[in-house]
Amino acid sequence: MIIAAYAGTGKTTLAKLYPEEYTDFALMPYKYELSDEDHGEAGKANHDYPLHTEWPYNYVKAIQEEMKKGKHLLIPTDHFVLVHLQMKEIPYVLCYPERGAKEVYRLRYIERGNTENFLDIFADHWDNWMDFFEEDIYGRHIILRSSEFLSDITDRIGQNQ
Repeated sequence: MIIAAYAGTGKTTLAKLYPEEYTDFALMPYKYELSDEDHGEAGKANHDYPLHTEWPYNYVKAIQEEMKKGKHLLIPTDHFVLVHLQMKEIPYVLCYPERGAKEVYRLRYIERGNTENFLDIFADHWDNWMDFFEEDIYGRHIILRSSEFLSDITDRIGQNQ
């Protein structure tokens, strides 16, 4: 199963808590031409990295390969990726925060060391993201309360697969 989850919902933590069940399938090595160094939270949403020439096809292909391993894949809610999953008729669960949780998430991003670019994309354009998620009629939706993380809702993730 693919779980497309918004930034700050706890993809990395869930994969660390249950490594035999979940894989945090990072997008950055597929989206950008990166050096081998670890970029961490501060490197996310950095506009200075050159875009990978095969993006997003390389990531969707890698998702398809990774799915064969049988674990749940945790991916970000990238618009281009979700559209390509839909085109290939690959189902996903869309996990995102309730609309009123914007400031809670902004603080999460700041506390974990995300950059101003990241805040601009994920907090300042919050309503655009929420509109996009609410308009998605393909994926099954799970809306997280402001106090919830993915690790709190594993029972809801697995329902109605």
